[in-house]
Amino acid sequence: MSKRLYEKLRDRDQLRLDNETYEVPDYIKSNLRYKLRYYQEESIRYFNYTQQSLDADITYNHLLFNMATGSGKTMIMASIILYMYKEFGYQNFIFFVNSDAIIKKTVENLINTSSNKYLFNLRGIVIDSQCISIEQVDVFPATPYKNTIYLKLTTIQKLHDELRIPRENALTLDVLKEQKLILLGDEAHHFNTLTKKKLTKKDEEIKSWEKTINDLLDLNSRNRLFEFTATIDMSNEDISDKYENKIVYSYDLKRFMSDGYSKRVVLLRNNEDDNHRMLDAVLLSQYRKYIALDNNIYIKPVILFKSNKIAISQESKYSFLEMIQDLNVDYLSKYIEQKKNLVTDKTSIWYQIFNYYSKRNLSKIIRDLQYDFTDKTTLDANEKSMLSVDNAVLLNSLEDVDNPVRAIFAVAKLNEGWDVLNLYDIVRIEKESQTTRNATDSEAQLIGRGARYYPYMYKGKKSYVRRFDKLTSSLSILEELHYHTVNQSKYLDNLRKSMDAANLQIADDGYEIYRAKVKKEFLNSRLYKRGNFYINQLKSTKLEDYQCLKDYGIEKEKDIEFNSIIAEETYGNKNIIESGQARHIERLHLKNYSVYVRKAMQRNPFFHFNNLKKYVPFLKSTSQFIQEERYLGGVILNVSLPDYQSLKDLTAFNKLNLIEKFLNYAGGMISRNYKKERGTRNFYPVPISKYVKDYVVPVKNTNIKFISERIISKPTIGKSWYVYDNAIADELEHNLIELISGFINSLRKKYKIVYLIRNERQLSIVEFDGVRGFMPDFLLYLEDEEFIYQAFIEPK
Repeated sequence: MSKRLYEKLRDRDQLRLDNETYEVPDYIKSNLRYKLRYYQEESIRYFNYTQQSLDADITYNHLLFNMATGSGKTMIMASIILYMYKEFGYQNFIFFVNSDAIIKKTVENLINTSSNKYLFNLRGIVIDSQCISIEQVDVFPATPYKNTIYLKLTTIQKLHDELRIPRENALTLDVLKEQKLILLGDEAHHFNTLTKKKLTKKDEEIKSWEKTINDLLDLNSRNRLFEFTATIDMSNEDISDKYENKIVYSYDLKRFMSDGYSKRVVLLRNNEDDNHRMLDAVLLSQYRKYIALDNNIYIKPVILFKSNKIAISQESKYSFLEMIQDLNVDYLSKYIEQKKNLVTDKTSIWYQIFNYYSKRNLSKIIRDLQYDFTDKTTLDANEKSMLSVDNAVLLNSLEDVDNPVRAIFAVAKLNEGWDVLNLYDIVRIEKESQTTRNATDSEAQLIGRGARYYPYMYKGKKSYVRRFDKLTSSLSILEELHYHTVNQSKYLDNLRKSMDAANLQIADDGYEIYRAKVKKEFLNSRLYKRGNFYINQLKSTKLEDYQCLKDYGIEKEKDIEFNSIIAEETYGNKNIIESGQARHIERLHLKNYSVYVRKAMQRNPFFHFNNLKKYVPFLKSTSQFIQEERYLGGVILNVSLPDYQSLKDLTAFNKLNLIEKFLNYAGGMISRNYKKERGTRNFYPVPISKYVKDYVVPVKNTNIKFISERIISKPTIGKSWYVYDNAIADELEHNLIELISGFINSLRKKYKIVYLIRNERQLSIVEFDGVRGFMPDFLLYLEDEEFIYQAFIEPK
């Protein structure tokens, strides 16, 4: 295979055949807002070699820059505009692309001097002591002004129509024949219809965008076409033939990420439902914000929630905002504690996050979340209103201090032309999502776009490359993009292939991946094809079901502890020695402390009447909620106190604190149990094939305190009654499998069908007359001539 153009230019650059090394001239460097990176300078050097060639009009009039998303292609465009103006006197430039969104972004880059995305020197462009202006136009003037660069920004669709259907005050091919043009084509992979489809019919050629571009290039022998793309399919023979001698510079995503110019991409996988995955992402995002503030760094981290359908995206936005507004201390405390207990490896990001929150004031955390994530700070990028110029600018100025957006819900509109630096979390909404290679290719492109590095200020310096790759620092989270997704074997395999194809360097959160596949003999069995599991039916609730606190699962009496710790602390020593204390119980009747109850309700937004009324439908007033026996008036707190104290000794603040603790608990129970379906004792069949699927488990066994907690994957050869080829389990669970193996023959003598099925977060049942769901670790399926038995097993 012959060398491509950029390889030949690289050889020439290394051998210095022209006896000198080209340096990017000062008129380019001084007129750009930002310093050029080494590879950008290299690309301009290669470009200069072609344009200084004696046969540039013929051999190098059409070039392509194949460079990674986020590598600064528009900076190179700006440099080329200055270069072609200064070196060869070009004044007319046409920038075209296939998307209006990219046009709006490019206006910010090249025209709008007040934008923080503007790429030229803010003090103005000066070449040879002359001030140069850039003027956006629809039509190039017949007599151009001196010291002026004319720039037409348009979509390829509009340009195509404009040239094919002549109209007043528009470009025409006849007029353009007399003018030399520079054509700048962005996202050039969209402009190869003729090449890929091999169209030959005259009427089809006329309709082609590619034909229009070629016609423009051929109008004048001095015209130039410079294209830019991150994704050129050189595996396509026709595309390869077209561009083999036109790719002037190549800088792929793998090299871009290796050089440290991007965020480090980390894949976070779990089997949580969409709401829990969204909550995890919000807690991670807010943790990132807190870490930055703790180090005097301002970053507004943005989350993108990516769905497959617009309706699902909008539904997810509604659920997300409702979830944030319903947060309360009791629920969040339990959630954090549960998560913290699941992750024992101190190097995991989740360990760091939940350990951080477990030591913080959760009331403040919730207030911050409810302030930061509201309808005004959450953008639905699927709405038609997003087509407005203002919203497009809002979407492309997320780093601005006065831009309020923290979360974006979108389908696929952001894959091209979205230059955002402070996107730190992408969350895949699982509902109706696809696992095909086309779907994961799109996701890989989005991840690559989101990996753009945010150059934050730290210790008085701003860096454009990662700082903490080789250092252990909590600040490394400011240099990471987290992609939150699910544990589905087929999907993850396709995602990995898509990422490899896109040259994406990606890390898991330090986990080894174990896989379990359903055995073929079980897939071929009658039970798998026609059999059923049985789960209990759920009963919808009515407003009349919520007449008192008990209807929300809140009992009349609640145990609560008053902490009065006697401790020894040496000044300057963080070690505190707590003294043990004998304790006793005293009963606190809330109806006797109505002043404190009212004050506690005022301090908790959930209990403000307008909000409380949403969950307690027959409530008429705050006083009713405080005084009536069916509500707080009937509640008794069993307060655990040190023996040397009694309730009458407590300060007003202490009593208020006890009541606030109860209200935090009660608020969580009310919000969680209102309008939720409840479990019944009636069971119905569901197909086994729907719930028994291949699965993967990310495992990190380092720093496990007890060997019994280590997750191990063992093959199940010889255990035809175990439906998966591998048993992925801890020691206790493996012991259970071996226990059942010991009497499997006895079971088979009694039952004609016996299977042990690992329930990897698939099948759930709901407590009778309650709302809590359970997902037991194993299900033992037994069937005889008359009955089917299913035993839910949770080894303890």
